[in-house]
Amino acid sequence: MTFIEHRSRYWIVAKAGLKTTELFAKATKTAWQWAKASQYIRWFTDGERRYAQQLWQMASVRLTSTEVSHEYGHRKVWRHGLEVAIKIKGSQGNRRVAWLKPEHPYTAISDKSDVHANHNEANNSALRRRCSAYRRRQNLYAKNTEGLQRAVTVQRLVHNWVRPHGGLGKKTPAMAIGLYHRPLSMLELLSWSLD
Repeated sequence: MTFIEHRSRYWIVAKAGLKTTELFAKATKTAWQWAKASQYIRWFTDGERRYAQQLWQMASVRLTSTEVSHEYGHRKVWRHGLEVAIKIKGSQGNRRVAWLKPEHPYTAISDKSDVHANHNEANNSALRRRCSAYRRRQNLYAKNTEGLQRAVTVQRLVHNWVRPHGGLGKKTPAMAIGLYHRPLSMLELLSWSLD
C-alpha cells in the first residue's frame, strides 16, 4: 500500500501487510498527517474505497447552517480544499472516476482528465522490477510481513533520496520538495544513523 505526492513524486508512505481495515487506517493516517497542512489537496486512490472511509473519519467537517443552502443538501462534507476520488477500472480501456462523498461547497472539483494515478502505477511497475521481494509469486527476503516491510522501506528511501527522476529535471523527489540539495549516494543512505 503506497501513497505518492503527485507533483514531487515523493513517496510518502509504504505499508506492507494483509489488506485489513487496520492496515488501511495506519497508511491513510500517515499520509493525511503529511498532507493536511496543504491548503488544497487532491486525494486520488486506485479503486479502493477503504482509503476514503478512513480519510472521512479524519477529514470531514460539519457545515454551519449559514454555510449550506437547501439546494446543496449536505451538512457533513470533506474539509475545504480537499477533493477525494477513486479510479474504477472501466471496460475496453475507458477509465471511470468516482468522486467520493460530498465535497465542500467552496471547493472546485477538478476535471476528470486532470485526475490520474500514473505516477503511482509507474512506481509500482518499477518496484516489481527492482525489488525481488515485491514480485508476484516471489518471497525472496520477505518470507513474513516484517521482511517485506523492510524491503519496501529500502526501496522508498532509494526512490526519494538516491535516484534522480527524469520528469523532475534530474532531481530526486526529496530535492523537488526542498528537503535536500543533491542526490544521496547508496553509501550515505546505508550509513545514516537514526540517533
